[in-house]
Amino acid sequence: MAATLASIDMGRIRVLGRAAALAVLAAAVVGFAATPARAATVAFERQSTWNGGYVGAFTVTNDTAAPLTWRVEFDLPAGTAVATSWSGRFTRTGEHYAVVGESWNATLAAGAATTFGFVAQGDGDPQNYRPGGTPDLRPPTAPGNLRTVLAPTTMTLRWDASADNVAVTAYEVYLGASLAATVTGTEYTMPTPPPAIFTYRVRALDAAGNASPFAVITPGGPPDTVAPGAPTQLRFGSGAQGTTLGWTAATDNVAVAGYHVYVNGEHYGPTSSTGLTVPRLGFGTFAFRVVAFDGAGLQSPALAVAVAIDPGPASDARQPTVPANLRFALSATAVTWSWDASTDNVGVAGYQVFKDADWIADVPGTTWTEPRAPGRTTFSLRVRAFDATGNKSAFASLAVVVDPLPGS
Repeated sequence: MAATLASIDMGRIRVLGRAAALAVLAAAVVGFAATPARAATVAFERQSTWNGGYVGAFTVTNDTAAPLTWRVEFDLPAGTAVATSWSGRFTRTGEHYAVVGESWNATLAAGAATTFGFVAQGDGDPQNYRPGGTPDLRPPTAPGNLRTVLAPTTMTLRWDASADNVAVTAYEVYLGASLAATVTGTEYTMPTPPPAIFTYRVRALDAAGNASPFAVITPGGPPDTVAPGAPTQLRFGSGAQGTTLGWTAATDNVAVAGYHVYVNGEHYGPTSSTGLTVPRLGFGTFAFRVVAFDGAGLQSPALAVAVAIDPGPASDARQPTVPANLRFALSATAVTWSWDASTDNVGVAGYQVFKDADWIADVPGTTWTEPRAPGRTTFSLRVRAFDATGNKSAFASLAVVVDPLPGS
């Protein structure tokens, strides 16, 4: 494989061959951003002032085209501190404050804004305030149970709704390789097709443009026993929200349904797009694998590339500490996980939540809630902290089995 090198402000990217030696190779390619791009704007104002204190308020605006889970950090000078606050959850480390939203204002729609505030003891204004956020990088799940319903002059495609961490906004319906329609519901009606074998595909989209895998159906067609070929030409880049991956599409005898993306064995996606943004990587050695699959679930050989990202002389290469005291609380309908905050030499930017090898979410605070299925008694989670560069702690893990209540 061709090997490449990129010199960047935060260090150096090396694409690694199969040999164990980490040789420095020639030829420039993509660069990775040294610091995260601003995904929101934040403004501060004093709403009232008196001798020895004031009321201050921040307004956070989501300037992106996708939903954003926000976070604001600021410093207060010595002699000034937050006494009380509202509309945000405050965490203090020395003179440094980090704020995330409450359940009702933590996620902002595209173009939306929210305000939080505090009463200060002391006269110093916030300094070094800056926005942060958790972008929506997770694709929806594939539509389920794609099926056909025939009428005298029409045929209707129907499917079960996809799920998404934010919201599904539309479904795309394909006839062969061509986009036939974009709908917001879970069915599409067309004139009865002529006698022939056609392949239909449906995928879900969310507001951030993430695309689910395709649901695939070929009415009257033979069983699909041929796996896709491998995708090719894995490419790397830096986006405003994380590390972007791209590849050349795989081919299949019927249709490629999507791609699984793995980073060091951790599963991101899957998606039907030929690209995916994964959360910021940080420094270290990363093994990437992209595997195509078809509607029958058959998988291609993997496209595999290993990359080392080396820190520069002034880079923040330290990892946060491991989240402590991972625990959970149960209700009849939900499981709420919580943990003690990690620490970092610069600042913790958030936490990554995994189910086994599957990445579920990035969250700015120290809780995460999931639905609880009726009768469910087995629970597991893995959580790790990350900083603004993308450096990650080791995982905190918890797996438990709860005895069901009598009669449940």
